Amino acid sequence: MRLKTIPPRVSINPLIAFVEATERRKISIVKGQKKPLIFKVAPYATARGAMKNYVKGDFNEECIYDAIKKLKSRCVSSEWARNDVENSILALRHFISINFPNRVGKIHCSFSKPENKDCLCAGVQITVAPDLIMRWEDNGNRYVGAIKFRIVKNKLNFTAGRLAASLLSYYLQKSVAEPGEIVDNAHCFFVDVMDDIIYPAPLDISPSLEIINNACYEYSTLWNKVA
Repeated sequence: MRLKTIPPRVSINPLIAFVEATERRKISIVKGQKKPLIFKVAPYATARGAMKNYVKGDFNEECIYDAIKKLKSRCVSSEWARNDVENSILALRHFISINFPNRVGKIHCSFSKPENKDCLCAGVQITVAPDLIMRWEDNGNRYVGAIKFRIVKNKLNFTAGRLAASLLSYYLQKSVAEPGEIVDNAHCFFVDVMDDIIYPAPLDISPSLEIINNACYEYSTLWNKVA
């Protein structure tokens, strides 16, 4: 009986880490994506929800403070839950100090959840899963943008942040934008919450896509080699 071949797949954060990783680390990333950990409860769920409400609610800080208060009052019965609460509070305190570009608050947009969270690049299925999809109109043109919150303690460098934001733009082009909609790179934000930094996609994402495309080819090769 022939075994079914699983196509290469990866989430956005491991893929960005893969680009500059050592050979040993690259193999570890691929193995981790082949057999990912399954969480019964998504980490940072309360914090992530508050961050989304903050943006959708015209940057009203009360929802952040309410979430911190809720987390502090939560009774936890496991070390995992305790760490999640502590790290979620830390993330929210970092998040509140981030300054979103003024232009974001000036556009009147609608928000939606992505129906398709993935895109395909060089044969690799990439799960981008943005936290927010933004749509708006200006001078008769229809635009679409996205925001992705990265809640990880280790910091990104500038190149990695821009690659991730570029991938957001590419994902919108391939999986979200409707006919006639324009993907606005200036509103594709990859937010490194723990480092208080917002990375917008560059106006020209083609150099970034070349790097990502090459990484996906290498990733696909390793995927077919490792157990």
